[in-house]
Amino acid sequence: METGIRLGRIAGIRIDANWSVLVVFWLISWALATVTLPDRSPDEATAVYWLGGIVGALIFFASLLMHELAHALVARSRGVAVEGITLWLFGGVSKLGDEPDSAGDELRIAVAGPATSLGSAGLFYLLAWGLSAAGAPDVAVETLGWLGLVNLLLGLFNLLPGAPLDGGRVLRALVWRRTGDRLEGTRAAARMGRGLAYGLIGLGLVGVAMGGLVTGLWFIFLGWFLLSAARGEESSSLLRAALADVRVRDVMTPDPTVAPADASVDEVIESYVMRYRFSGFPLVGPDGEIRGLVSLAQLKRVPHEARHTTPVVGVATSLDDVPKARPEEGLYDLIVRLSQAESLRALVFEDGRMVGIVTATDVTRAIDIANLVAS
Repeated sequence: METGIRLGRIAGIRIDANWSVLVVFWLISWALATVTLPDRSPDEATAVYWLGGIVGALIFFASLLMHELAHALVARSRGVAVEGITLWLFGGVSKLGDEPDSAGDELRIAVAGPATSLGSAGLFYLLAWGLSAAGAPDVAVETLGWLGLVNLLLGLFNLLPGAPLDGGRVLRALVWRRTGDRLEGTRAAARMGRGLAYGLIGLGLVGVAMGGLVTGLWFIFLGWFLLSAARGEESSSLLRAALADVRVRDVMTPDPTVAPADASVDEVIESYVMRYRFSGFPLVGPDGEIRGLVSLAQLKRVPHEARHTTPVVGVATSLDDVPKARPEEGLYDLIVRLSQAESLRALVFEDGRMVGIVTATDVTRAIDIANLVAS
């Protein structure tokens, strides 16, 4: 399911941007053009400030992308699948298909981003110094100086030792290496992340009380985000550990009942929905190939008077958009894909043949059993 803007690929890695990036781009451009650059380089034309602001914002997001690309390229070099990079409100995130096999790989991947940001900061400061010495316009020098500062702050902030920041992953790797327990490393990083979040919220409250409303609210919002992310990361790791030995074949419904793709909505309701207890049906064409998957919710959206003339394949989720799995695949990996997909069901294929279906109910039951065994 699309959640933003597709920007393309770099080194084969898909790059997306959340719509929130447009808001942040405007705010950065506006702040540079109306506050930062006029303060540091007065008496320039308004158009010059706006040019510096827009160019500065573009380069800033390019820096964020380089930060995330560093994570992704190092991860790929260590054999970790990379699904893509998404830029959004708080910077960016590299979506990894699985976790590193060792604490050393985790450490290498974690430090790659901050190292890139700190290196970028040094480069921007050097360029600013060089242009200043060459007599370049002050707006260009100040824009480069600002880029050096924000990259320095980005690198240092990300090194703070708490999940989900890069420093939290560094801490996780170090604890994992010392204890030999990946989960213990995750718990340590999550605890530190929660502590960091509460600290930021506290600073924000103090700032609000002292009259710094905007800055205080920003710290509170950032702390709330980090708190939610740290809890989510810990829950995700606990779930991964609980489902470590559970495969798709363990939870799927084998050989699910299929409905004809060339039937009408009315025919599917009468011949399948009313006869079977299932809430979703794979659709099979006359050639025996699976064409898609239809759910009760999709059938319900068709008005009564149109059901006898509406082809069921027209309201179903096409096969390309249905999550797919293999019987021997880990259930956790499928859960991650289901959480990012429009369909809450997955079809299971083996050697090109559909052999099962996994529903949200199947997943919930597997999680409940795993938690029961672990308790």
